[in-house]
Amino acid sequence: MTLKQTVYFMALVGAIAGLCCWAIQSWVGDLNVVPPSETAFTIVATALMGALIGGMTVVFADRWTSDRIVPLAVVAGTALGMLAGLIAGLLWFPLSGVTQASTSGAANAFDESLEWLIAGGLIGFVTGLRWFGVNRLRCVHALCGGLIGGGLGGVLFSFLGGNDAFQALAFMLSGMGITLGVVLAPVLLRDGVLRFISSADPRAQNKYGSPQQEWIIQTGDRYVIGSQGAERGMTMYARAVDVYIPDAMVAKRHAILFTNGKRFYLQQHPDNAGPHGQPLSALQVNRTNVTSPRELRDGDEIVLGQTLLRFSSRKQTPGGAVSAGASR
Repeated sequence: MTLKQTVYFMALVGAIAGLCCWAIQSWVGDLNVVPPSETAFTIVATALMGALIGGMTVVFADRWTSDRIVPLAVVAGTALGMLAGLIAGLLWFPLSGVTQASTSGAANAFDESLEWLIAGGLIGFVTGLRWFGVNRLRCVHALCGGLIGGGLGGVLFSFLGGNDAFQALAFMLSGMGITLGVVLAPVLLRDGVLRFISSADPRAQNKYGSPQQEWIIQTGDRYVIGSQGAERGMTMYARAVDVYIPDAMVAKRHAILFTNGKRFYLQQHPDNAGPHGQPLSALQVNRTNVTSPRELRDGDEIVLGQTLLRFSSRKQTPGGAVSAGASR
């Protein structure tokens, strides 16, 4: 899936989450299960939004970049999202005390924008935790993106949240704001892209060939590349490998793509190294075997097993050696 398609489908995830959130909270309100107070409404709405975005993001990510969807990971994402939404609702209550005393439209608009800004930031943060092992800054980027997207969604919510039709649209726009903020932050801040080109293994080719899969790379990232699937008990929220290649000739943990300063390097994973350092399964950059950390440059072609990937960088860097262990 290309970066543009990722942005599009994540926006769709946010819109569906927002619509479902509106439908569920309306149904709960009709049953009078929750007291019809502003505080209760806010907590229910933000918790539902967080749960739906958290769970659906995991489903979306694993559907396109893993071998299968892991129910435990979906449950973990849903629970973390719900927790973030609950905390956002509880934090909003004391912060909104200043504006609740005012009846002006501007004060109410600020109040609702603040509500969704907090929710967006926290939901974005827990969503970013899924990539914590790749780069800890991803959580910060997702937090900032969620704050911006949630705040903008909240502004729209304050103007559109009148009758049911406009309120449903407002929820959808708020959900889209959060997911777009989360996904656009790493896309805009990317330093490079790892792109699938082709594979002689039909599984990899069918999964990533059309459209060509792209993985975002940022300074500080550390990707484990391999064919290890989402085995039971391997992980609860994060994935076993960060770049999954379903190629029979790709080792479970085949290679590591990492950064040192502002340079990008590729090396064998220790699991793919023989007793004398030779690769057990093919790993090449521009038809040269990789036996030690190899700096990557814009346009470099990477062969893993029967699969060809291409590295693209936004900046050219001079060659250089590195002595950095990146085993996992």
